[in-house]
Amino acid sequence: MSLFLEDFVEPIHADSFFSVSKYGAIHERLSFEYQDPDGYYKRVLRDDDLFRHEIEKLAANMQYFLDKERVEINEKRVRSYVSYCDIYLKGPSDVVSVIYLIDFSGDFIQGLNMIQTWLEEEDAPYDFEILWKFPTGTEIEEVETVMEFEIYDDILSLWAYEGETVGGYERLSFIIPD
Repeated sequence: MSLFLEDFVEPIHADSFFSVSKYGAIHERLSFEYQDPDGYYKRVLRDDDLFRHEIEKLAANMQYFLDKERVEINEKRVRSYVSYCDIYLKGPSDVVSVIYLIDFSGDFIQGLNMIQTWLEEEDAPYDFEILWKFPTGTEIEEVETVMEFEIYDDILSLWAYEGETVGGYERLSFIIPD
């Protein structure tokens, strides 16, 4: 019998923050929180070799899923890359976070820009939130998604609750200031 991560931990929440530069570089901080009642990740963090192996495995798994996504900036395909992965304990609780930093970029133009993604449609396995922070003064023109969202000036906030449909085709249209 082989054991898998899901034999030790249960995903309970996720959040993501996208920082968009004026020139087309986009940096994402993605955090998954897990319930870890048996202390699997505490053991991982105490063993350098196990930790290194776990980080490599987590980063490779995330890269696999990123490679399955289709992302376009202004109708040109771009690739997302995991640039960093780490594990953090959440205080004295049995909740841990796996953090990824993900980078991608494209060419923004004067006028209307567009980021499009095609993801597998699924039911959200847990609640999650996504924040996009565009350069100050950006006008977010249109958001096409199945998720709930609010626009606050140059910030886009999206969220989904466990069991809601997420993914599919998504589009963000925006104008970056000069």
